[in-house]
Amino acid sequence: MKSIRLLPVVLVAASALFVLKGIGLVTQGGYLLVGSSPAKAQAQPVADPAIEQGGVELSASEAAAAARAAEALFADDRGGNQGAAEPLGNDVPVATQSEQETQEPDGVSQENPASEPGAQEAELPEGDSFSATERAVLQRLRERRIALDTREREVELRMALVEAAEARLNERIASLEQLESRVQALVDQRNAQGDEQFLALVSMYENMKSADAAAVFNTLNMEVLLRLAINMNPRKMSPIMADMQTERAQELTVRMATARTEPDQIELASNTGEQDNSDLPQIVGQ
Repeated sequence: MKSIRLLPVVLVAASALFVLKGIGLVTQGGYLLVGSSPAKAQAQPVADPAIEQGGVELSASEAAAAARAAEALFADDRGGNQGAAEPLGNDVPVATQSEQETQEPDGVSQENPASEPGAQEAELPEGDSFSATERAVLQRLRERRIALDTREREVELRMALVEAAEARLNERIASLEQLESRVQALVDQRNAQGDEQFLALVSMYENMKSADAAAVFNTLNMEVLLRLAINMNPRKMSPIMADMQTERAQELTVRMATARTEPDQIELASNTGEQDNSDLPQIVGQ
């Protein structure tokens, strides 16, 4: 049995250590020759302080393991990455499983595709149609609100126009009432003046001689004569009627009797007398 030489073992171990150190620098402290995955990012290995400081002492078994790793690394029939991954093959399924766990959403199983987000999105056409219907209803309500607001503004404008017209109408009514009051005052004033003139006429006939007054009364309009006879003093009227023509005196007597029983005839005679004052003949005093 040949004895193991220490120098070759030390060289191999130093080479393996140098290779591992280079791999650690390239992979930022990791010695696994596999691709990075989200699971590895969550559990990133921490570099050994003893290796970073150098001066590591290896036992015989560790040196043998380092030699095997170096031989596997520099083998020509295998790639560098594949040869180094064989002794570390136990970590590959873990990374694959972690990648599957990170790719799968929480609480979703691959065996139940109905519970996946795609299946849930496929079951939402009713919700989408309801939201579209709701948007259509809201659009109709908004259009109806705009129409109601427009109608309200039109009604307010019409109300303002009606109020303005009503105010002008009230002003017109007030002006007409004032005009009516002025006209009524003028009418009353004229009636008062007419009454005064008629009373003056009555007084004039009373002061005339009975024969002269009778001659006038024989040709005077009956309505005017009736009004004069009613307003004259009976003591003054009796001699005048005595001098009047018999038929004329009889007619006047009947009209006076009828007028006393029918007050409307007196008012009619008074109104007629006001209209026929211009027909009275002028009497020239002797």
